[in-house]
Amino acid sequence: MATTTSFFHPLAAPMAGGGARIRRCPLSLPVPARTAPRRSAPLLVVRAKRAGSRAPAAAASRQPANPSVVPKREADEEVEEVEEEMPWIQDKALDLVEFTGTVTQAIPGPRVGSSPVPWLLAVPLAYVGVSFVLAVVRTVQRFTSPRTKKKRRVGKNIFLLKSLDELFQKGREAIDYPALQDLMQKTGFDMDDVVRKYIRYTLNEKPFNPDVVVDLIHLRKASMLEDTEVAEILNEISRRIVREKGPVVMDLSGFTEQGFKRKLAVQALFGKILYLSELLEFCSRDSSLVVKEIFGVTEYG
Repeated sequence: MATTTSFFHPLAAPMAGGGARIRRCPLSLPVPARTAPRRSAPLLVVRAKRAGSRAPAAAASRQPANPSVVPKREADEEVEEVEEEMPWIQDKALDLVEFTGTVTQAIPGPRVGSSPVPWLLAVPLAYVGVSFVLAVVRTVQRFTSPRTKKKRRVGKNIFLLKSLDELFQKGREAIDYPALQDLMQKTGFDMDDVVRKYIRYTLNEKPFNPDVVVDLIHLRKASMLEDTEVAEILNEISRRIVREKGPVVMDLSGFTEQGFKRKLAVQALFGKILYLSELLEFCSRDSSLVVKEIFGVTEYG
């Protein structure tokens, strides 16, 4: 190995391997001759650390957390030349152990903090809850609205009238009190409503002939209502007609075609109701006077 000299004192140093002597002047660099290959310092340092990494875990815990503040003297002491060669597999295993220890030290302790997962679940749950409440409110409003109630009432009226027509088609004997009670349970109407609705339907939609009058008389007897109750039914029908179409007007001059037809319809309905009210089989005669007052007729006939 060649000897080093100061740059300020020229020195003739022999070359390794018996080479010629070279005169060195100030500020001249030595020209090394071919020497035997040696191991590089970094490799020796790395291997020395790997050899030292096999120490117990207690020694590793005494090492400082920041390796940059290790004194230079301790770093020089760690640099030792290792003569023995480690197998390749053992070398890789040591690398893995060293990397694992570094990562473990770099990971901080357990973290405790708020997670966004509950909020992510709360938002859709809140949306579903609000949607459900709104759906319930809308459903309740739909079923309790006047339009829905009227539609439901019209459906019940249609069912009642069709059922009575079917019973009359089978024969008047099919119309009895148990049959009317069954219709009352299905529709929720009272007996007064059943009789009143069918009389009003017959006066508006069917021709007023003797057969229809006989059917109405049979319905009145099957309902087992009192004369006063039947008279009140006729009075209620009269009030509804006057409220919808107006009272009876004998002088039809000056009306339009539409008004003329309406007043003719009112007169026709008034005549039918008055006829029923005067039938002893249907109602007492005293009720006819109330019907005239409702229609605004003081003298008739």
